[in-house]
Amino acid sequence: MLGRKVLLNTKGGAVREFTARVANFARKQLTDSRLRPFALELLKLTGQWNLLTVRIMLAARKDRDVVSSASYDFLMYSGYVTMAYMWARQAAVAADRLDNGGDESEAFYKAKLATAEFYYERLLPRAHAHAHASTMLSPSKNLMQLHADDMAFTG
Repeated sequence: MLGRKVLLNTKGGAVREFTARVANFARKQLTDSRLRPFALELLKLTGQWNLLTVRIMLAARKDRDVVSSASYDFLMYSGYVTMAYMWARQAAVAADRLDNGGDESEAFYKAKLATAEFYYERLLPRAHAHAHASTMLSPSKNLMQLHADDMAFTG
């Protein structure tokens, strides 16, 4: 996915387009104190996601195997950030419904806000481990130096 869909087909454009959408959403949430922490984190993460994509593209010019070695961490990071966006959207709807009324109970909307906060505070920090230079952007040599035969343990 990283090599074909992100780097080759779109030259990072798929990430840029999606993160622009996320960042636009986040900027609109900055005025609501309930949503501001989510929005600020999303803005930081979208910038980092673009930077990581560019750094992988540049590293891949010298070493094609960087794409393979970065793919797991890139996918995990992408998933955590995408879920953060989904939870921020749900929180925005919940905040709006708390202010303007909705079909569900007040407790339901408060639970949505609390669950978004849980995600941001307890799960989303895991994205940072995947984005760290010592993981996603480490040289591919440590992965590529082993031969398949070295992995087969027999009798």
